[in-house]
Amino acid sequence: MDNLFFCEPEHISEDRKQLILTGQEAIHCSKVLRKRTGDRLSVADGAGSHYSCTITMSTKQQVFASIDEVITHDLPDRKKVLALGSIKKRDRLEFAIEKAVELGATELCLFNSDHSERTRINEDRTRQQIISAFKQSGRFWLPDLRVKDSLEEVLAEYADLQAVMAHEKTKVQEPGFPAESDLLLLVGPEGGFSPRETNLVESSGGMLISLGANRLRAETAVTAILSLLLFR
Repeated sequence: MDNLFFCEPEHISEDRKQLILTGQEAIHCSKVLRKRTGDRLSVADGAGSHYSCTITMSTKQQVFASIDEVITHDLPDRKKVLALGSIKKRDRLEFAIEKAVELGATELCLFNSDHSERTRINEDRTRQQIISAFKQSGRFWLPDLRVKDSLEEVLAEYADLQAVMAHEKTKVQEPGFPAESDLLLLVGPEGGFSPRETNLVESSGGMLISLGANRLRAETAVTAILSLLLFR
């Protein structure tokens, strides 16, 4: 599989004839992969387009390329926002983020749940993880990242979406998602959601679903709930 590079939309000319890779993308291209003038590149802008390019010049921090072909995709018809209660262990949080992007989450929201061990989220590092998973999975639209301080803030931010909470005490049965609705998928941290949070979601019109009879880790629940929506 060809390497897919990421280019911020502002580094693409208005006429879509040229683009510039910067920062780590440029270093990976020129120093790690040793791409040179005349070599071909595949580039994504995270805003719906992939570009077939030819390198015209490179420096230590920038790679310049002419655009030969553009393939554009419309936004997905259905929003699938994954809201995850903050996980303290970084490797598990990174796994959850990576799989959420690979499985089609259109946006990611990390928040402090009642049972979260409060910790500062490195948004720059997290965004780089999202970009990496975006490139690996060959997606056209880069998921946005938002960080909230509570479930109340999450529900207010996404009030126009149908909230769906994964809850271990819900009756075990195959969940039925509302047809054609934009979804806010809520997954708790270690220890799950508190009774207060559960009541908050139900009172706001949200629904609770089961992810099976087994108790799942938070990062496993992320993969499970998004896998249910791969073909919906």
